[in-house]
Amino acid sequence: MLNRYYGQPRWTASRPLMDVLVETILSQNTSDSNSHRAFLALKKKYPRWETLAGAEAGSIALTIRAGGLANIKSRRIKELISFIVGKQGRAGLEFLKKLPRGEAYQYLLAIKGVGPKTAACTLLFGAGIPVYPVDTHIYRVSNRLGWVRKKEDREKFQDRFRKLVPDEMVYPLHLNIIEHGRKICHPRKPECPGCRLIKLCNWKEKTHEAVY
Repeated sequence: MLNRYYGQPRWTASRPLMDVLVETILSQNTSDSNSHRAFLALKKKYPRWETLAGAEAGSIALTIRAGGLANIKSRRIKELISFIVGKQGRAGLEFLKKLPRGEAYQYLLAIKGVGPKTAACTLLFGAGIPVYPVDTHIYRVSNRLGWVRKKEDREKFQDRFRKLVPDEMVYPLHLNIIEHGRKICHPRKPECPGCRLIKLCNWKEKTHEAVY
């Protein structure tokens, strides 16, 4: 249904997995434009990720300040690159594309600072591997549609829901639910009268109280 209104996004190979992982870290708790500015600044100063492993965290933080939470993100990025270089001898993740989905996912989760959503985003957007990330928009819309079980947090929902969505639907469904969350299903005062999913939604009688 969402494909009819928002189109059917198709994954195309674009960037190295390492770039996707770093930009996903930078995207946390900020806008897409700010995180992308921070990413471009980081790539300009450190064209090779390996050099970043030996850089001072303060210097990294200064470089990515446009993305917000620079001190926290700089430490995470430095640590994850050091971890990968220590294990692989270089800052590259392309080998994950050849691993079974679960094994690639667990490899990323073993890196300090990489949680389920970050790992899933890296694999989905960087390699087209059908792992379903759950962000604030996905969780909010899914909760209102009644897909989230009682007391089920994002991580548990992500783990359960990715097993229910057919592989070919993971990428378009993820992007279209985010689009729906941004355009219609807002955290406060969602635009229920114009919602194409109104007949499926458990929140249609609580339009102005919706806060998820």
